[in-house]
Amino acid sequence: KLDRDKATRDKQIDEQRKAQAAQKTGDAVPHQQSSDLHVKEHQQRVTDPTTGKEVVIEDVNKEMVDAAKNPVLSVPNANLDKPTPVKSDPSQSMAEYKHAQDVTAPPDPVAEGSTSDVPIHGEKTNILFHPTPSVSYEPFFAAMEKKASALCLGVFLGIVFVGNIFGGRLLGLVPLAMCVASGVFLWAKEVIRSGREVEWDSEKTRGRTATANLLPESVEWMNTLLGVVWGLVNPDMFQSVADTLEDVMQASVPGIIENVRVAEINQGSNPIRILSLRALPDEHMKEMKQAIHEQNKKTKDPQEAAADEEGGDYYNLEVSFAYHAAPSGKRASDRARNMHMQLVFYLGIKGLFGVPLPIFVELQELVGTVRLRMAMTPEPPFLKTLTFTLMGVPHVQAGCIPMVEKGVNILNLPLISNFVNYAIGAAASMYVAPKSMSLDMRAMLQGDDITKDVEALGIMWIRIHRAVGLSKQDKRGSKHGGSDPYITLSFSKYGKPMYCTRVITDDLNPIWEETAALLVTP
Repeated sequence: KLDRDKATRDKQIDEQRKAQAAQKTGDAVPHQQSSDLHVKEHQQRVTDPTTGKEVVIEDVNKEMVDAAKNPVLSVPNANLDKPTPVKSDPSQSMAEYKHAQDVTAPPDPVAEGSTSDVPIHGEKTNILFHPTPSVSYEPFFAAMEKKASALCLGVFLGIVFVGNIFGGRLLGLVPLAMCVASGVFLWAKEVIRSGREVEWDSEKTRGRTATANLLPESVEWMNTLLGVVWGLVNPDMFQSVADTLEDVMQASVPGIIENVRVAEINQGSNPIRILSLRALPDEHMKEMKQAIHEQNKKTKDPQEAAADEEGGDYYNLEVSFAYHAAPSGKRASDRARNMHMQLVFYLGIKGLFGVPLPIFVELQELVGTVRLRMAMTPEPPFLKTLTFTLMGVPHVQAGCIPMVEKGVNILNLPLISNFVNYAIGAAASMYVAPKSMSLDMRAMLQGDDITKDVEALGIMWIRIHRAVGLSKQDKRGSKHGGSDPYITLSFSKYGKPMYCTRVITDDLNPIWEETAALLVTP
């Protein structure tokens, strides 16, 4: 389900930002905590809707694109067997271990000489930024279990043998030996269990410290999974993206283009690549819960708001992604491997006529960062809502090819290529922090028992009778004719046609007598 309140929420955010910008310097304002976030040129400080903290965002630039094409992994020199002034060690105290991670964790400042940039070069790497403790006690635990079993057997035989020598009765020696041997065996098992608990607790502590310090780790396993799942995704899931792009294009279409339509959008078989993935600590929850409560009171009924605010856990992620089109030949099957969509531009004069020009748009480059906030629930499918926000406008570059027998790439022509790139960027800017979008994942994953395409509020029943006294548009035709009229129905002048009547040739007073029903959706 799409976020129905997004437009209202975005409008409120824009109004608040305009009011803050127009505020006079002499007015009294509430005291704000000082922030150590240094804002450079082309950057801006906003409130992250996933964590509630202030973050600095920046649109993707050439340096970020180059970094995506030539990715490197920042690894401590201690993991590469290089000399290093700072390293983390399992024998360190908690304070020393946290300090060692903090001074070697990106972003800058990083302790000089403590890390190295390892180029990935497309190879399958799975290097942890901070590995698990290098010493594993599992072989020792296995050997200890064998020795404990042998010791128990020796204790049992020794008690029985020695007691028998000194005149003891077997009826009493055997139970005594069994009790002593069992006590020794249980003691050894408890020592092994405690040792394993300490080892696992040290790994959990490493993970919690890495999460608190926002340390990235390699996600090649996820890229492999994406390569398998990417081609299995139903392209109909991108229909909402196509509708958004179509709305943006129609709102800013040049005068030479009468209309534009997104005929198809497909993800292809070349998957997007995850560059880094890190978990974000869930802090400032009290402020966020209060903000969600106030928003729910305005937009939802009390019962629905109470159900949404039931206790649950949240999981926050930051994902950096990149996409680069695979080399494609002249065949359509080669170009279809990459993410693409088909546009139809109607060239002509608005309201009079339009000549369709089909365009094949191939996504060539895409680099960006997104933050996800997942609300978990104890009921299946265990994921309630998903909120995402972009940390800056992503870098987008698309190539446009006319769908004719001999198509030529017109990427350098500003009329179409720049217009498409602008439309994609404008659509993406609707989700840049502090703006966000929420999806009802429970409804999307569970679905309904009844298959339906839309959630209509009602039906608009339209009866088309006739037209009288139309103007002659064609030079050819009879004396009282000269036009081939037809009628299209849509919810806006240049919106997507919902219904089209039959064409009546050579008649200025056509009679249709047709009926149409249009679904009215929220």
